This record gives sequence, structure tokens and C-alpha cells, in this order.
Amino acid sequence: MRRLPAILLIGGLAIAAAGCLTLMPVGSHIERGTDFTRYRTYAWGPADALPVSDQRLRENPFFVDDVHGAIDTELQDRGLRPVTSEPADLLIHYHAAVIGRVEVPSRVGPLRDCVGERCRTEVTEYDAGTLVIDVVDAATQRVIWRGWAEHRLEDMLDDPRQVRRRVRDAVHRMAERLPLTIVGRPSGAVPEVAP
Repeated sequence: MRRLPAILLIGGLAIAAAGCLTLMPVGSHIERGTDFTRYRTYAWGPADALPVSDQRLRENPFFVDDVHGAIDTELQDRGLRPVTSEPADLLIHYHAAVIGRVEVPSRVGPLRDCVGERCRTEVTEYDAGTLVIDVVDAATQRVIWRGWAEHRLEDMLDDPRQVRRRVRDAVHRMAERLPLTIVGRPSGAVPEVAP
């Protein structure tokens, strides 16, 4: 009898964890007609001219390392080789921003049932972090792939482990949409986060 509550608790935690992962919208765009099989090497392109939009990101000494490390891991696992002394096939750029968002819950039930306090709509304001990764053909300087992810921040910027975990998850989920061969691990495997 004691096993049932433990099983229900574990099942509930698994569902909650799965629910947390789906809260991060991820998308990508691929330049039509691009033959991704011809790319073998990459390098980091110059930083974009867009300012980092949030002081918490600008002052976080680990954020850039977390983003670079996560992107390097995903690209190398997909068969690309980083280069510094020779021309690269691809240039990698990224941009991170924190944007204020407003959430208005949808009304459930007909308006005729709306009486008093039940009619009040609660608006929630929150910060959303957005990470955009561009993969640029170095020869043509055209963006051939762009991935993006957005997630509610909710004070995570004060926790370096949480930042690292969210960055790695976001980059991994975006990279799953990048049409390159995965040679280092099975597709869909989420990288471990070091403590």
C-alpha cells in the first residue's frame, strides 16, 4: 500500500517536469535550397551590434560562456569542426534579450455567467528571455538557418546553475531542428549539466 503514493508522486513529478520542458517555445527557419551536407567547419562570427537588453545578462560573467559552450557542444555533436586558423564554412552568431511580456488568461465559460469577482481578469506581467542563433554561410554571408527559443525567467538569472540548464536545454532543442547529421550521440539526448 505504501508503494502507491510513491508511484503517484514519481508520476506527478515526471508529468510536471515534462510540462516544464514544453513551456519553452522553440522555432527555426531554414533557407530553402540549402545543401547542409557540404558544411564541415564553423567559427564564431563577430558579435552583433545589438546591445544586450538586460543588465542581469550584461553583468553575468558566465552567461556568454554558457551560450558558447552549449552551441559548441551541439555543433560538434552534429559533425561540425571549429576552426580558427583557416576559413570556416559557417559563421555562428547569437543574440540574447529579455523582454517584458503580459499574460491574460482566456475566459472560461459564457459571458452570461460573469457576475462580480468572477468577471475580473488578472493580468500577469513577467520577463521572458529570448535566445536567437544564426548560422551564416561564410562565403555568401547569408543566414541559412535561424533558431530561437523563449522562456519565462522568474528570477532564474540569479542562479548560475539554472541559467546554464536553461541555456543548454534551449540550444539543444533548437539544434534538433538544424539539418546536420548527429555523430556524437543519439538524436533527442539532452546533455548533462555539470554542477
